[in-house]
Amino acid sequence: MKTRRRKTAKEKSSTIPSKPVTSTPPAMVEKRPSTLKVWILASRPHTLTASIAPVLVGQSLIRYGYFGDTDVDTINKLSYITFLWGAFACLIQLGTNLHNDYADFVKGADTEKRVGQARATQKGWLT
Repeated sequence: MKTRRRKTAKEKSSTIPSKPVTSTPPAMVEKRPSTLKVWILASRPHTLTASIAPVLVGQSLIRYGYFGDTDVDTINKLSYITFLWGAFACLIQLGTNLHNDYADFVKGADTEKRVGQARATQKGWLT
């Protein structure tokens, strides 16, 4: 028959936590970034290439495919129009990203279990 060995006082004290257990570890709690950084995170600028690329492709097709060799005035007008379309496309993309962030928050799609970049509305940074 096996006999159980009694724990020493040192062994007993090592099993008792010295600090109270909290529900969220301090390393997991995120501080709220500055307002500018929150808006930059919410707008997801890494997605802007999706709006700029078609504008640049369209501009290059028109410039080199349709007009061929043209005068400087026509090229300047095309560049100006391309800039305006690019700015418009970027603003549409930014607005779409902000709306998606809000809609996912309202539907409950963005939870704490979500993997990936932090969503500003889900974190409570934008309300």
